[in-house]
Amino acid sequence: MSDWHVIVVEGGEREVRGFVSGFLADRQVDPASVVLGDDVGLERESLVEQLRALMKGGHHAILVPHDLAAPLIEALWRVGADVGLRVADRHPIAGARFDVQAEVYSREVSAALRAALHALPDGVHLEQHAEHEEEDAEHKGVELYASVHDYTYRVKARVTGPLEGVLEVRRRLGAIEAATLSSLHLV
Repeated sequence: MSDWHVIVVEGGEREVRGFVSGFLADRQVDPASVVLGDDVGLERESLVEQLRALMKGGHHAILVPHDLAAPLIEALWRVGADVGLRVADRHPIAGARFDVQAEVYSREVSAALRAALHALPDGVHLEQHAEHEEEDAEHKGVELYASVHDYTYRVKARVTGPLEGVLEVRRRLGAIEAATLSSLHLV
């Protein structure tokens, strides 16, 4: 059994956000306990599916902890149609992954990247991880936007594991402007 589920809801984004907010408020649950896929860079479906969703009003993925999944689906079935929402699909989530890469010329930024990638939550690990650091004393003092730098740090990795931990690492890396994150892929 999975700790998280993805519920795909057909309808407008504003209506989905409002419905989920009201659902969580009624249960006095922390709003951060449910995540909309649009807010965490969830991988989009094919172009054909995107066009179909645009014509119908959209499909939105809601990432929900196991204990809230059934009550949210029940609430959507019971009153979701009143605001134009319909459950289109539901799946358990076994895990998640995304790729990160960065090239930086600042030791402070490289330290922030290392901290985000090396203090991983339980079950989260790095695949295809490569780090490279270069120092060139000959170019010491060269400005940030120059074509050469005295310090360069490159990192590339795939972050994979349980959804909650992967989302935590994604939030940390998302706060570092130099990090480029791929779409979040659910397993």
